[in-house]
Amino acid sequence: MPKMTVVDLNQRSEEWLKWRALGITATDIPVILGLSPYKTPWQLWAEKIGRINPPDLSGNPNIQRGVALEDKARQLAEARYGEFLLPMCGECAKWDVLRASFDGVDTHDQPYEFKAPSKTVWDDLEANGVESTAFKLYEAQVQAQLTVAGQSIGRLIFYREDGADQDFEIRLTPEREHQIIEAAKHFWQLVQTEQPPELDPDRDWFIPESGTEKFKWEAHAEAWRMQQEQIKSLKDKLKALEKDQKDVQKALVNLMGPFRHADVGGVKVTRFEKSGSVDYLKYLQENFPDLDLSTALENYRKPSREEVRFTRSEDELVNRDVGEVITPVKAAYF
Repeated sequence: MPKMTVVDLNQRSEEWLKWRALGITATDIPVILGLSPYKTPWQLWAEKIGRINPPDLSGNPNIQRGVALEDKARQLAEARYGEFLLPMCGECAKWDVLRASFDGVDTHDQPYEFKAPSKTVWDDLEANGVESTAFKLYEAQVQAQLTVAGQSIGRLIFYREDGADQDFEIRLTPEREHQIIEAAKHFWQLVQTEQPPELDPDRDWFIPESGTEKFKWEAHAEAWRMQQEQIKSLKDKLKALEKDQKDVQKALVNLMGPFRHADVGGVKVTRFEKSGSVDYLKYLQENFPDLDLSTALENYRKPSREEVRFTRSEDELVNRDVGEVITPVKAAYF
């Protein structure tokens, strides 16, 4: 395989960010192939053309943990395989729009990718291995790195702060390489022509059509924001009143002493005993210890129903420098 073109850049620098924006990165490939649970092809496309602002992940604990542990993971791999691993950036010799930022490349140009997963992801990896969601996601990323590097074997290492790791060999077949390049080329064509990929109604955002529909949406959205402020103000006042009312009620009950009834000054008070609720879960656990509640209760679950949640958007998703305005209905990957 032809060798990649090495690009002299410091990862996470401004120049590096600009370079990434001018092409398809290995990190983009799982999204383009539809393997990412975090981002859809349309969302990636909208970020690439500047239609929406990419999410700020600088405060993401998973990202912070990965940056903090990367050097330790690299040292572990160097000791295990007797190789010096050099972080670098490169462009694919077959199609230089495809590019990758490597956590480490050995003396044979084989890439190493390090991940510091959350406990949930780690447990899934331990239980399901190569069938886990995380493995399939990052396998595609490493295969894209292999495509860039012009290699057929690389490594994907999941690393934990206590030093535990899960180490996988990743292979790239000619068929997979062809699939990655063709998918990336097709997606890049969509970016260049600003033609959107197909929207996923379950994960992407509703886009008001320009003109009347857009005007109606923005008018309703403005009305909702104003009313929401008024509702919040009234709720705050009601909360304060309810607190004061509880203090008054407590004072009246104290004045009653042992009496259970009072009707003075336009206020009637009745004291009574109320039975406690039954802890059915505890009852079942104590009387039927072998019963699998997770499955036994499913037969009695009522049908699901659709609900709608409205929240005020504090983060500016839409890039206002672009004419088209996109208003999010739900945050799909934050």
